[in-house]
Amino acid sequence: MNIEMEVIAPLLQKTFLFSAWTEKELQEIIFLSEIITVEEGKTIFSPGEQGSKLYCILNGNILILSDSKKSLLAEFVAGEIFGESELLTETKYNAYAVAGKKTEVLAFPKSGVSLDDIAKENPALFAHLLKSFLILIAQRTRQANALIKENSPIMRELRKQVYGDKLTGLLNKAYIEENLSKYLKNDITSLIMMKPDNFKYINDNFGHKAGDAILVLIANNLSHFIHTDSVLIRYQGNEFAVITPSTSREKALSLAEEIQNFLHTLDISSVTMKDDVFLSMSLGIALYPEHAQTAEALIARCVNLPLDGRLQGGGKILFPEADS
Repeated sequence: MNIEMEVIAPLLQKTFLFSAWTEKELQEIIFLSEIITVEEGKTIFSPGEQGSKLYCILNGNILILSDSKKSLLAEFVAGEIFGESELLTETKYNAYAVAGKKTEVLAFPKSGVSLDDIAKENPALFAHLLKSFLILIAQRTRQANALIKENSPIMRELRKQVYGDKLTGLLNKAYIEENLSKYLKNDITSLIMMKPDNFKYINDNFGHKAGDAILVLIANNLSHFIHTDSVLIRYQGNEFAVITPSTSREKALSLAEEIQNFLHTLDISSVTMKDDVFLSMSLGIALYPEHAQTAEALIARCVNLPLDGRLQGGGKILFPEADS
């Protein structure tokens, strides 16, 4: 074990569980451990098996899969430990641990040695291990509490992943479907949705990459143009939406006209390489509570209006009653 000690001890000491341990104490852990080689795709443990070992990855990686093996729950790489909770709480595993590639792990305790044996023969080592585990649990609890704070970085990142449109950086369809109801309180709220009438022409003549570039251009310019109390969304495909709280019918129409005029004159020559190609936009406006009393119904009343505007010749701004 002396040769491996040079590699293994630093790996163990980098983990939170063993970070405060001395070299002598780590030697005791390593002496009571064994190195296991796990071939790619092979399982270390399965759901329902009794937790009996703590593992530290020396090289390679271990995938933690759901009990159906359809979902990746976690991935551990060299220098990380897993299985400590089940070992020290004497519980069963609830997932699969599978080698993502050929992997070497340090398994503690080694075959033929149980945690009870260590507790009886080396109570000081066992007590230190238990204390370190309790400190680890306390640390994880503090981290979990920090993670669930509404404005914590992880929550902001989570919202970005769930509600962020990857192409444009705007909020996405999931956001409006899950959050529009929050804007429908006691005040009038308008929903404006819009599509380029000539988007197919742009795709057909300049390519789909140009079409994507146009969507990014629209998003970037509208982000600076839309009022600060409004919310801009890429609904789906080439359709955008704007939630405008506390906005009357007249103000919503005025905003829609401003958006339309702005986009009709938007310079897209950087994408098309032509000075004579411009966007034509049709927009729809639906109002709460005039046209619908729920978020779902409001979207349904508005979502097809831009398409109807294009079918009527393009460059239209429609309300639901005009489309009835």
